[in-house]
Amino acid sequence: MFGSLTIFIVICLYMVLLFALALRVERSQERLSRSYVWVYGLSLGVFHTFWAFYGNVGDAASHGIRFFIMDLGSYLCLALWGILVYRMVQAKEVFRVTSIADFIAARYNRSQTIAALVALTALFGSVPYVGLQIKAIITSIGVITADDTSRVMDADSADTLTGLAACMVLVLFTILFGIRRLDPTEHHYGMVVVLALESAIKVIALLAVGAFITFGVYDGFGDLWQRMEQRDLIHLTSAGIDEIGIGGLATHMIIGFFSIMLLPRQFHLAVIENNSKRHIKPAALILALYLLLMSVFIIPLAAAGLMQGLPPERSDMFVLLLPLQQENGLLSLVTFLGGFAAASGMVIITTTTIATMVANHLILPLAESWQPLRALRGYLLLVRWAVAVLLIFSAYIFIAAFSGAYFLVGIGTLAITALLQITPALLGGMFWRKATTNAAILGICAGLLVWFYTLLLPVIGQDVQWVQHWLQEGPAGIDMLRPQALFGMEWKDETAHGVIISLGLNALLFVAYSLLFEPNKEERNLTEEYMAIFAAPTVAGAAQARPTGLDDYISFGEKRQEVYRLLTQYLRSDKAERLLEQVVHDLHVANREYVNIIELVEFHRMIEHELAGSIGAASSHSAVRSHIRYSERESNELKAIYHHIATGIKGGDEQAMMHQDRDQALDLLQSRITVLEQDVSERDAAIEVLRDKLDERYEEVFQYRMEAQRLQNTLNQLADVNSEIDTEQNLEEENRQLKQMYADLSLKLKTLHSQDDDKND
Repeated sequence: MFGSLTIFIVICLYMVLLFALALRVERSQERLSRSYVWVYGLSLGVFHTFWAFYGNVGDAASHGIRFFIMDLGSYLCLALWGILVYRMVQAKEVFRVTSIADFIAARYNRSQTIAALVALTALFGSVPYVGLQIKAIITSIGVITADDTSRVMDADSADTLTGLAACMVLVLFTILFGIRRLDPTEHHYGMVVVLALESAIKVIALLAVGAFITFGVYDGFGDLWQRMEQRDLIHLTSAGIDEIGIGGLATHMIIGFFSIMLLPRQFHLAVIENNSKRHIKPAALILALYLLLMSVFIIPLAAAGLMQGLPPERSDMFVLLLPLQQENGLLSLVTFLGGFAAASGMVIITTTTIATMVANHLILPLAESWQPLRALRGYLLLVRWAVAVLLIFSAYIFIAAFSGAYFLVGIGTLAITALLQITPALLGGMFWRKATTNAAILGICAGLLVWFYTLLLPVIGQDVQWVQHWLQEGPAGIDMLRPQALFGMEWKDETAHGVIISLGLNALLFVAYSLLFEPNKEERNLTEEYMAIFAAPTVAGAAQARPTGLDDYISFGEKRQEVYRLLTQYLRSDKAERLLEQVVHDLHVANREYVNIIELVEFHRMIEHELAGSIGAASSHSAVRSHIRYSERESNELKAIYHHIATGIKGGDEQAMMHQDRDQALDLLQSRITVLEQDVSERDAAIEVLRDKLDERYEEVFQYRMEAQRLQNTLNQLADVNSEIDTEQNLEEENRQLKQMYADLSLKLKTLHSQDDDKND
């Protein structure tokens, strides 16, 4: 119906319009303040990817309303959104995290190892997921540009040229919208608005094609239901529990629950792009409504596709094939753009977050430890671009090689199950004080190994003879070790089998190791400080005078040069200078020649905090610890301060305190400063609330005073009127008296005249 050139022009115009919108938004961000909660909530609709836009209809055509079971898990997560995401945003604001890997590392002693492990997990899970979007774009282009619909339905429309072109477009999208700046903690308002618009396009397109088929081709839901009964398609309304079992039902709900919150793209939008905690709960309601709208016409479209004679093996494309079959060109184009929006939005945000994690937690630590790669530290933005390109093209290669036998939903589920392996460490770290770094590492590694063995290996080894032997008989003929029936647990749903065993083993090892092995004192102290950000901090014990740290003897010029050399290893010299000047200005030491140890520690802490925006919290902490040096006197003062804080806050063995090293003192002091800053922030917020109430009270008093003044003026006016009335009455009385006097005088005058006349007579 459409030529390849036409579709190419449409995609280019679409891309140009989105980019123009993003630039306009970034130049006038203040206009978003009132409506940002809607933009923020709609952008979370990127959760519904090409997989959901097309694949849910395909899943419904085969398994009925089973797709909605996953949505039920998502709704349950949204019900707890205010608790879970609120805590994540609190931690993000304190630790300046850049990604979910950075977030988890911040809890576990800012461990580079665990950050790298989470980054690898996200990378493994995202490659097939991004590949899924590329495959679907290629297929949809083939469908909409084909001359003969029947040929499209029977043939695989993917080709190498189209695939490479799609990859190039997605790379360009990603760099323009997601990785244009180095600091990923800056709010990408332009990207968020673009994602919100793409979410709106998706839901409008799906509702439009659903309404057209349901009420245009058929006579509504009732007519469709009757025809489904006549064609024996009532199975489309069943949940298929008998097919997947209770374990499969639980697995789908688990996937839905965690994926809407912990997928890298969802975490980035919900946590990193959040600019107000007040938006968290409204955004959850917006997203819940969005999910519901996306599900309204899934079953009708699946039923219509089957009744219209479209082959079940092409059910993933029913959404696009149905309007094409009805020769509705405009609706077909809108549907295609809806699918393209679903894919491009997911690829932009996922590639952005994965590129940030890989650069900060895999490449940067490698560059720190290996001399030939140290030059990369000054080109992190280019490194992220390179990672984005490699990720997208690797995803295309993966999907071209391994996805032949899978529906879209199968690949999507495979990707999500890998990312689920971070959930015990993340949730355990947020709510359980005893969770330790080594336990998190052990759990994630075990979960990933089982995931690879039970879920990924059967997919990538379909054409490998020894893999097929393992699938049928187990390694060395051990039936208990068959990948799809591990430990003799053979379930109806193979995905449920892999998820339950991998996630269960992950959580079991995580909990067991945390209970059996105590962390070192440094990790315990940092854990206490981390957990303290979720509650108002309290200081135990009576206030004590500082034992030391008030003497200004440290040459600030030397320390400043040391920090500048550190910053220039990761940032351009001009940006390093600006960042340094900003920190010095904020610390109020710009004109100081000497500083004390407390000011020096705060200076280093602020530098670490600002640098974390570019290279991640874990990498920034490692860089500061490895490049910043303290003299013997400075170290001794830090130990003394550490002893004072530890004794004043927690009490303990004084002799043991004296053996703490400089790094422990520095970490505790910096962590305590972070908590105190959080306390100050909360107090400032409370003061701001009181100020608002005081302003409201002042306004009320002012209104009362104005009303009282108005009433007083009214009373004065009434008094003036009464006075005037009294004056008029007095005048009338005087006039009456004068008239009476005149009458009396006239009478007397007449009497006198009469007497005179009598005398004359």
